[in-house]
Amino acid sequence: MQNYEPKSPLLSPRYADISTFSRLPHTQDLRKVNLVIVGIPYDGGTTFRPGARFGPRGIRQASCMNRNVHPIHQLNIYEKLSPIDYGDIPCNPLSFLKTQKIIEKSYTDFLKQKIIPIGLGGDHSVLLPILRTFKKYYGRFGLIQFDAHTDTADQAWGEKYHHGTPVRRLIEEGVLKGSDIYQIGIRGPLTSKDQLAWDQKQGILHLTIEAYNQKGFKPFIKKINSNIPYYLSFDIDGVDPAFAPGTGTPVVGGLTSYQALECVRSLHQLRFIGFDVVEVAPIYDHAEITTLLASALVFEFMSLAAATSTTK
Repeated sequence: MQNYEPKSPLLSPRYADISTFSRLPHTQDLRKVNLVIVGIPYDGGTTFRPGARFGPRGIRQASCMNRNVHPIHQLNIYEKLSPIDYGDIPCNPLSFLKTQKIIEKSYTDFLKQKIIPIGLGGDHSVLLPILRTFKKYYGRFGLIQFDAHTDTADQAWGEKYHHGTPVRRLIEEGVLKGSDIYQIGIRGPLTSKDQLAWDQKQGILHLTIEAYNQKGFKPFIKKINSNIPYYLSFDIDGVDPAFAPGTGTPVVGGLTSYQALECVRSLHQLRFIGFDVVEVAPIYDHAEITTLLASALVFEFMSLAAATSTTK
């Protein structure tokens, strides 16, 4: 059975045609598919600069230069994957509660078919409905999260649901165990001396940017439980704004773009069941450097998926 794959640039230039991720076919027919790229254009959970609702469109446009073979793993991902660009989930920009239900419905359709989804956000609040759906199909799984922030706040302005609260809600709802959550790139000033106390009590393991710079990533990888599958969520503000300015809540002193790619590549021995890249806000970008990085990260996600996937 023929896999879905990108349109050849020798048939149509990379800058031509409508923008789909990596020039993949746009369809919502899930037959013959084992991976979907899906946009989640919602940023109603932002607390500072809005604009991540335009992330999916920007990432797709930047992805036209992606190719087929991973340079390090020497793997042609389209020999293992049959991916499509599913298009965008029809989020409700005025209601997060309604958007949650819409996201859960779409992800249920993917997971019923045992399809690996890669979400293009959108702000990080969308992680909550996504992983609620995964809980129904996978039971115990872990979260690997690249981020400047822990996203374990309890509320803001009395609201329990925003882009700074999804990890706390996921633990409270029993979707994830704190000890199965690994966060990389945490940094920046805190609002209080005990801000991280709740995280520590739950058993969340942080790799702060200071620890990363002192010891690197490999010692941290050894602490990750390899006996369970993982969902990988990459908040683009985990990267330093010098390399990824197009985001809503930038924090200086983060990973370089190469370090971000290197970290993701280093996780190839783990099993992944889903991915996302979120908080990409193209309006604050320059020369597409943020969207180019985001599209490169999605290519890395696809390579991780290809390492363990078989086509339908």
